[in-house]
Amino acid sequence: MTSQQEILDKLNNQIDFFFTQKINNVNNPRSKELLNAAKNLILIGGKRSRPKLFLLTCQAYQNKLSPRLVKLAMSIEIYHQFLLIHDDIIDKDYYRYNQENIMGYYQKEFGGIDDTIPKSMALLGGDLLYSFVFEIIIKDDYLSDKQKVDIINLLTQINEKVCLGQQLDSLNVKSLGSRVNQEDIIDIHKLKTAPYSIQLPMRLAGILANLPIKETYLIDRFAESFGIYYQLADDYSDYFDNKSLFNNRPKYRDYKEGRTTMPYIFSLNNSTPKNKKILENYFGVKSLSEESMSKIIKIMIDSNGELLSLDSLNLYYNQTKQNLKKLNISKEYIKQFMEIINNLKI
Repeated sequence: MTSQQEILDKLNNQIDFFFTQKINNVNNPRSKELLNAAKNLILIGGKRSRPKLFLLTCQAYQNKLSPRLVKLAMSIEIYHQFLLIHDDIIDKDYYRYNQENIMGYYQKEFGGIDDTIPKSMALLGGDLLYSFVFEIIIKDDYLSDKQKVDIINLLTQINEKVCLGQQLDSLNVKSLGSRVNQEDIIDIHKLKTAPYSIQLPMRLAGILANLPIKETYLIDRFAESFGIYYQLADDYSDYFDNKSLFNNRPKYRDYKEGRTTMPYIFSLNNSTPKNKKILENYFGVKSLSEESMSKIIKIMIDSNGELLSLDSLNLYYNQTKQNLKKLNISKEYIKQFMEIINNLKI
């Protein structure tokens, strides 16, 4: 019987083969360069979390895996990378996975000449990846016409949600004078993170398994709560120490960029007038020193920002567990899903 790991081992080879064909099919050296930059970025980084979730869901509902799933796993990963490329453009980031991303690659050549060119190259590279996703699905001989239509319909719905979530997230910065509250933050996570990170891979597996509408609804409930929990845990980790997989990420980015998250809201709402003024005055200051940031963190802890943030994310952790138990899958797979969820436990 084919295992998850066997398919994941084939995934990088499939990505390599797919992009090599694309590179060989164009004549212009500049076109080859852009495709190669995208290929290298995908192959060097990423935990393949979404393909793994897709394969686990396929197993949970069909109790088997097939090598033919590698192309759909590739389409999920390429879609993820497309979103990351556009996310880096919005955030003006020139690095991804500790190396230059597409924008960073072209910044070396054109940064001092025309700063719009690196951004344009990244935008076009991302758009190419988005078109590749649909090409992979359309050309997958193992899918029926109905499955192709259903998958493309799912992708367009997911992409609409992600774009609207990204819009709200982009407006969530102090420099724009935004006034984001707790409900707004949940809405952003519900739109930006949950649909493509959880709902897409699980619903895609559901299409292959021909699941009934009721089960699809239960998957959507689970995906939403899990996606919100995932992002709240990430937001918490930007400020406070923990033992989850987020612990190795650079800290304080949200605060220095003036991006409102639950820890900041809870701290602000429960601080003394003096400390509230300090939190507001330093919010969005990118050059903030470690010493100043340490004082900010102390204020946040003293104002119960840490504990209230924990309460918030634990609420969605418990909802996620409850929604998982409602899925029509065996206890063995419930356990495997819980292992993924608990990797994020603070």
